[in-house]
Amino acid sequence: MKLLFVSLLLVFVFLTPVFSQQLYIDLSLFNTQARIFYVGDLDPTGLGNAPDYFILRFGNNSGATANVRILFKLVTNGQILVEGESNVFPLGAGRNFFFTNNQLNTGVADVDGQKVQIKNYSVDFGRLENYEKKIARTGKLPTGVYEFRVELLVSPSGNVIPDQNPEDNILIISNPTTIELLYPGMRVNSGEPPEIPTTTPFFVWQSDADLFNFYLYRVYEVSQPDVFPYQTDGQGKNNDIPVQDVLSRDPIFRGVIPGQVFQYPAETQPLIFFGPDGSPVGGSEGAFRLIESGRSYLWYVEAIIPTASGQPTLIPSDVYQFQVVDRETSAMNSSLIKAYLRQILGERYDDYMQDLTNYDPSGTILINGQSVEVDALVDLIEDLLNGKIIIENVIVEN
Repeated sequence: MKLLFVSLLLVFVFLTPVFSQQLYIDLSLFNTQARIFYVGDLDPTGLGNAPDYFILRFGNNSGATANVRILFKLVTNGQILVEGESNVFPLGAGRNFFFTNNQLNTGVADVDGQKVQIKNYSVDFGRLENYEKKIARTGKLPTGVYEFRVELLVSPSGNVIPDQNPEDNILIISNPTTIELLYPGMRVNSGEPPEIPTTTPFFVWQSDADLFNFYLYRVYEVSQPDVFPYQTDGQGKNNDIPVQDVLSRDPIFRGVIPGQVFQYPAETQPLIFFGPDGSPVGGSEGAFRLIESGRSYLWYVEAIIPTASGQPTLIPSDVYQFQVVDRETSAMNSSLIKAYLRQILGERYDDYMQDLTNYDPSGTILINGQSVEVDALVDLIEDLLNGKIIIENVIVEN
């Protein structure tokens, strides 16, 4: 009798997973790299005016027809912010379906003649402190980790079939907002444009985003071809540069730049930037022109912030101006080194620089005691921004 009992128990253990695999459900976000999610995209009212941000697959690979209901939840910090459920519908054997969030919210999803709609939504952002205020102010989910959960509830047994692949249901929302240009130049119409000594400068900026549109415009002179087009008012005061006129022309360079340091090319060959997996992540767009000595330029960047709907949000920087001197030189200038220090030190930059009042960088860069060129410093910054290295301590020596 003991052998018979063990034998029946083993049969039950082996058969149970097979039964649970007859039904399946799987939600996949279209863009798991999204950093912004607009609350209106949830569309719990079923108006159908939200973009598609997930696709839901479910089916019955074997066995008899089952009556099921879809359960939906949005969860963060262990709290359920939104939940909803569909009507009960029959899911026949050997039947598989996939629908977008819009199809399910508006009730146009059709399962063998039965309309399926996720409804009975319950939205409670008040479960987390200050969430309602933040959402009301921005219309976005606050910074955090969000999981979109789905399950199949089987009737009348009450069995729950979980998402078979929950890894692609998670968004890490950071809501990037900051972008500051560091080098070269200064804001337009804030004085004479700073001069730089090279036609292949490193453009440096600071942001909490990762990918950027980059634009560079040449200022075309009207009457004095080699002079920056400032006109005085008779008292030595410069009038404003016609910024909109310059930006209305075609840029001499546009492209998508990963990271926050970009060296302008010395040749007009197309640029392609590759990610860690070897796939292209940016580069120049169309033909571009080289920077020329003695000319003046405007530039700015736009932070490209991915959203769950796939249509990115763009955050523009200020517009900066600079002028290239007539002679090319390889010397590092003070403002560029300070821009790199700001990249390295981040928010601590001003604190450390207080101890260096009346000091200017000499242009000599030492790494591990060895004199290096600027390229080595740029590589160090890239490794820092990518998390490959960390700064454990900073020492200012007199």
